[in-house]
Amino acid sequence: MSPMGLEKLPLEPIDDPPRKQCTPAPAWVALAAPWLGLASLILAIVIFLVPGSRDPRAELSHAQPYSPADRVLLVAIYTSVVAVFIPLVIFWQMRTQPRPLSPPLAAQRLQAIVGLILALAGIAVIYVGVAIRGPGGHL
Repeated sequence: MSPMGLEKLPLEPIDDPPRKQCTPAPAWVALAAPWLGLASLILAIVIFLVPGSRDPRAELSHAQPYSPADRVLLVAIYTSVVAVFIPLVIFWQMRTQPRPLSPPLAAQRLQAIVGLILALAGIAVIYVGVAIRGPGGHL
């Protein structure tokens, strides 16, 4: 008899099926990332260039329409959310790609990084600027 370690096992190990790779986002999605980041940064700056609220209580009770700064603030906040979401989707879909990345995928990753940085800068301008402006809406 042969030692236990040398005999052939009756069952063979199961071969794991290869993992399916995520399909990368289309190139236009990666191209939209820096443009949306730039748009959110520009909108964040425009908030402080348009007239602010004179009577916030009247606006909240719908006695008078919202000020232009409040409308731009709403658009800037939603744009910044989308501008952060798109690069995160691009990064998530690239996680299973073989490394090093091919030149087109590396360019898309760079576009996503630039878009994310611009969007985060826009978010910082929005929140720091609104905090400095205070509850009355005036500097």
